[in-house]
Amino acid sequence: METCTATGEHERLSAWFAAATSSPAASMAAWRITPHIPRRLSIGITFDVVLAERSLVELTYEILRRYEQTLGPAIHFTNLTTVAVLVPPGTAVRWSGLIANSTWSDHKALPICISRGQAIRIPGISPAASGVLVEWLQAPSTDSAIGGAPLLTSPVPLVRCLTEARSLLAPDDERSPLNRAVSAVRAVIRSPQRM
Repeated sequence: METCTATGEHERLSAWFAAATSSPAASMAAWRITPHIPRRLSIGITFDVVLAERSLVELTYEILRRYEQTLGPAIHFTNLTTVAVLVPPGTAVRWSGLIANSTWSDHKALPICISRGQAIRIPGISPAASGVLVEWLQAPSTDSAIGGAPLLTSPVPLVRCLTEARSLLAPDDERSPLNRAVSAVRAVIRSPQRM
């Protein structure tokens, strides 16, 4: 039977995060003593990270939910407008090709994917109520973890949904006639039915 920490996080999930540190055993011990402290993890070991604007990621996750796709952990940096989406390791190698194959129109707002040589802070097991610099936009799910590892957002549906979200968020003058038509149809579908 799997043991849990006092706050309910599964030890195996915590061990998965600890694998992205230089000393997993020492990290696990420190996290048990100070579960509210954010964790500093190396990127590219157990996950890569896609960085994008918060509004874009929020809409993307809504679209992914609608398409019944896996929603992996995503971190919001409270002092920035950026969100970090955890994706499978190796995604950074394929990212430019995935984006190039999409219909991404605005290259200055292009989401980027980072990997080895970078680090990220993630929320602690039980983050402090105030003064938190990182918080979960989408917390890792222990219910859908496989072998202690949380399911991560798949890069191909992520790019497709990021592109769709971007087209929906773009001002009307920046959208193509096709994108405007798709948005109009979606608005009608979402509106309450009138009798």
